[in-house]
Amino acid sequence: MKSLIRKIFPVALIATVLGACTCQQNQFDVTVSNPTNFDRGIETVKVDLGQFASKDAFVVLEKESGDEILSQLLDTDGDSIYEAVIFQVSLKAKEAQSFIVKQGESSIEPTEVKTYARFVPERTDDFTWENDRVGFRVYGPKAQKMVEEGVNGGTLSGGVDCWLKKVDYSVINKWYKGYLDNPNYYHQDRGEGLDNYHVGPSLGCGGTGVMYEGNLYPHVNYTAYEVINNGPVNTTFNLDYAPYKAGDANIQEKKQLSIDLGSNLTKFVIEVEGTNTLTTGITLHDKQGEVSVDSTAVWAGYWSPHFGEELGNAIVVDPKYFAGYSKVISEEKDKSHLLVHLKVIDGKVEYYGGFAWSGSKQFESKEAWEKYLTLFAKQVQNPLTIKIGE
Repeated sequence: MKSLIRKIFPVALIATVLGACTCQQNQFDVTVSNPTNFDRGIETVKVDLGQFASKDAFVVLEKESGDEILSQLLDTDGDSIYEAVIFQVSLKAKEAQSFIVKQGESSIEPTEVKTYARFVPERTDDFTWENDRVGFRVYGPKAQKMVEEGVNGGTLSGGVDCWLKKVDYSVINKWYKGYLDNPNYYHQDRGEGLDNYHVGPSLGCGGTGVMYEGNLYPHVNYTAYEVINNGPVNTTFNLDYAPYKAGDANIQEKKQLSIDLGSNLTKFVIEVEGTNTLTTGITLHDKQGEVSVDSTAVWAGYWSPHFGEELGNAIVVDPKYFAGYSKVISEEKDKSHLLVHLKVIDGKVEYYGGFAWSGSKQFESKEAWEKYLTLFAKQVQNPLTIKIGE
């Protein structure tokens, strides 16, 4: 399967680079502008290093103050050369901010407030990722084989699990270390949050499949993984999946997932063969929640009671990939879903999936969460612009 993913950098909100570079020998200016009439949330900006691409480190400074801000260098093709740098901005309507990209070592001390992902052999073969707001995991081939062979402890699911966090620092390593002594460790809230989200054979929050004769045919566990870059601003990784059947069609998916600091949503960029449409969605669990859809901003959400708290799951889609919504209600466990149907364009689809948990206190209400989704969708549809040099 020829890879499209290597050509895509899946930062949630990529800006457009404009203008020619008028640079000093070891630095250049960057101006980031908000072309819209609305105030924006946190967004990640990617700047190509161009002629400065090298093994040397670069930092990003606010031009006005001269203060360094958090940034991350990217080796986009695995050749040990940094080709780009990313950093984050938050701009008011029509606002522009200027920065200096300068050769040098960072003075910012690493912390556990970061994006992070890893393979987890200590819990079968989970693959887990997180940022300062949310966490997720998926299940691997060993977990699938255990189910198929009748061994206890396996998991057969292509769905995406949600890890509900109350803290902004990384918890993956701590929670799995606790799991080694107590398999229920991260199913109990010790002040940091917990995993009490049920996936089963459902899509969870953002899993995929293909519709055939009104039925959903999802893929199952991932077969291989590859970490592309790992924090602090962005984490990106690939997941491979075995071919699966939807009717007579042979479907093949290869996914690249990414998460940015400060976001409640993971980006999915999926190479697809064997179908013109792909379906993602959200499990409706016990069907006690409320479905909301916005066909203008193009997001679909499910807000529901969740063990004494409330949980909102959502899918956000660029309109060009959107092919419609549907809701499936079933008496069979894990078969009820809010589905979002996607057009396959040039062999791929893109969308975002994530959640808000009332226990985290990140959003004060369902309405605040949905306002966030609408703003996020508007930002996706209206990228920032970048100008290099004066």
